[in-house]
Amino acid sequence: MALSQSHFTTGELGELLGVQAWRIARLFELGVLAEPPRIGGRRLIAKELIPAVADALRERGWLPQQESQTAG
Repeated sequence: MALSQSHFTTGELGELLGVQAWRIARLFELGVLAEPPRIGGRRLIAKELIPAVADALRERGWLPQQESQTAG
C-alpha cells in the first residue's frame, strides 16, 4: 500500500493511520464526513480526504495529536 494510490478502503486507511478500520467507518456512519462512493460494498476514500479523516479521528481522541512543528 502506497500513498501513490488514489483511493483507499477503510482497512487500508486504518493501516496507514494506525487506527482500527471501524473507527474510520464510524465517521461516515455518523455523518461526520460525507459517505464516499462504494465499489463492491467497500468504501473508496479518496487520497485527498486523508487529512479530513485524520482531523476527525483526532477530534474524537482516536488518533494522537500531531506534534508541534516549531523549531526551538
